[in-house]
Amino acid sequence: MIILGVNEGHNASAALLVDGKLIAAISEDRPTRQTTRSGFPFKAIDECLALGGLSRRDIDRLAISTQHLPPKYFWIPRETFSIRDFWREQNEYWKPRLFEGTRPAYMEIFKDKVDPSRFVYDPSLIKNEDDVEGMLEARLRHHEQYFGLPRDRITVFDHHTCHAWYAYMVHPKRLEQDLVVFAADGAGDGVNGSVWYGAKGQPLKALHRTNQCNIGRIYRYVTLLLGMKQFEHAFKTMGLAPYANPKYGQAAYEVFAETLQVDGLGFSYRIKPKDHFFYFKEKLEGLRFDGIAWGVQQRTEELLSAWVGNGIRESGCGHVCMTGGVAMNIKANKVVWERSDVESLFVPPGSGDESLSIGAACKVAVDFAQLPAETIAQCQPMTSIYLGPAYDEADTQHRLDRMEGLQGCTIEKGPLSRVAQLLGSGRVVGRFAGRSEFGQRALGNRSILADPRPREVVRTINEMIKQRDFWMPFASSVLAQRMSDYVINPKHLRGDFMTLAFDSTAAGQKEMIGGLHPYDLTSRPHVVERDANPDYHALIAAFEKETGVGALLNTSFNLHGEPIVHTPEDAVSTFLRSGLDHLLLGEWLISKPGKS
Repeated sequence: MIILGVNEGHNASAALLVDGKLIAAISEDRPTRQTTRSGFPFKAIDECLALGGLSRRDIDRLAISTQHLPPKYFWIPRETFSIRDFWREQNEYWKPRLFEGTRPAYMEIFKDKVDPSRFVYDPSLIKNEDDVEGMLEARLRHHEQYFGLPRDRITVFDHHTCHAWYAYMVHPKRLEQDLVVFAADGAGDGVNGSVWYGAKGQPLKALHRTNQCNIGRIYRYVTLLLGMKQFEHAFKTMGLAPYANPKYGQAAYEVFAETLQVDGLGFSYRIKPKDHFFYFKEKLEGLRFDGIAWGVQQRTEELLSAWVGNGIRESGCGHVCMTGGVAMNIKANKVVWERSDVESLFVPPGSGDESLSIGAACKVAVDFAQLPAETIAQCQPMTSIYLGPAYDEADTQHRLDRMEGLQGCTIEKGPLSRVAQLLGSGRVVGRFAGRSEFGQRALGNRSILADPRPREVVRTINEMIKQRDFWMPFASSVLAQRMSDYVINPKHLRGDFMTLAFDSTAAGQKEMIGGLHPYDLTSRPHVVERDANPDYHALIAAFEKETGVGALLNTSFNLHGEPIVHTPEDAVSTFLRSGLDHLLLGEWLISKPGKS
């Protein structure tokens, strides 16, 4: 059975499942070059089908995530918003609605942002900018026409069902262990927190759903109050938090602690704000910015830990899986796995909305199987994280020959020993090789790499290449056999996807200090198994032979504010516009003048 999964909301994406195997999964932001792209994912769909050697007419069933999406967000794509626009949204749209008793029209406020070309649906089916039912009908009709499928072969699932089924189906031990799954995000189909239970490969059962799990909502509005984009920069708030002195953060923490509370598998309020922006804007006025970050992070960690503890007691299961946008909070995940009642913690890659398309496809595979449990056992929805396109040597060379801007650069075949020597001598190398990774983390194939030993490499990459905030930490790719040398992992958790944080060892602090958080010295490792990525494993092994260090500093191959590079042309453009010394493009090593 050929199933295509589609997510049209925030972080739009497509996923292709063929006979229970995940063939491809791509976020629309990569090929469109627009971060957090929303809307119908034309390019992601085309690329997924091409990777499967299929056409639209080959699809047996279509799986769509999220039932209710307001049409206003299709006409006005908020990924184009500046920070000022998000503040304008609060002041001119939400404040009148919540506090002044008026109902301004969103599309009137943001008429300068309307993009008719992005609205590919039949507008005659939609009554107004908030008509989610009309929008659903318009979406379904568009899918029917675009794919040539009858309505009975198209299924739409609610948002949190897709989150939960994604996490469950990609868990490597779902057939061996009972699992309790926690999904938390900003909101989707009226739910922002849910708890699920799966018994050794049996279909998931929802234990609880709530619209009061406002952890993500609070965190994103605090991010906006700190002058950063609410949908993109929560990781910056998380990275800033450890720098604060707790005595300056305590006042902010108390503001958060007196509001949202864990209540069994759900949530309630001690003091319930009328909204989650203006309330905290007033309460946090005059407090230090780093203290605010510390306070919201501290409270987030407490809430998630208590919620997971309640879920473990309710389900009797200590094998935990977390998904949804809130699961991107690496520091909170560390607090969760350190609980004594947590036997294991798995956080899948791309746990934000980009993975909803995979969850929807997996759910269709199970729902339309004669024996759902056997289907779950037979499904192999993620045997690799490398699910995007690749470019062979001939194609790469052909593209190189046509590219401009490389005059004066040295282009040569780059043996691994040569690249390892460059890295060991302090050079920074962009690597574009093999299939692209799924999700928001670069895991070697679309990465910027450097020697992790010097602290100053962080400043070099931040200022010359990433052009991002100075306080943000980097991560490391670590040979699997060296993980215990560098991080403390008493529960032997998987570190394949940069979704978990660990304390570092003395050796880690010596040999990969550049890949640790500069203040608390925690590590967010990408553990590289030989079978998972042989070529990247070989490069790190060559660096280990050169230096004795079995790790590389690894950060995503992009400039600040841009998606991770997707094509060879993207890689070369980023290389030329940055302070990168070298680009490893497939087997070709490209060096700027004077750097060879």
